Amino acid sequence: MKIDKEELLSEAKEYYGRGGISDQSYFFAEECIDLGQEWLDTYKSNYWVLIRQSQREMKKGMRNYLKERVNYQKYNGYTFLPTFVWVWIANTIISWVVKKIIVYIIKKYSIK
Repeated sequence: MKIDKEELLSEAKEYYGRGGISDQSYFFAEECIDLGQEWLDTYKSNYWVLIRQSQREMKKGMRNYLKERVNYQKYNGYTFLPTFVWVWIANTIISWVVKKIIVYIIKKYSIK
């Protein structure tokens, strides 16, 4: 199962393209999309396990996978935001990316 990274990145550019931390947000979203693909690849040999999950289970699994592997500090290095603010912003980006990937999977593969 391959997600269309360019489609999701164009949506991320549109959604996060404004504001003082738009570059960090965009690149953070890009890393999250890559990790989302990595998460999908963990089901490569048994997609039926993924497809049988509810949307809530998929979101929870992917969100946890991303939060464990993403490097928060890498993208906050050039801003003057306090760490807790950046982590809050990063978590909203993670949630946005997870939602977009799940919706993409549902549309593309007609999972109900």
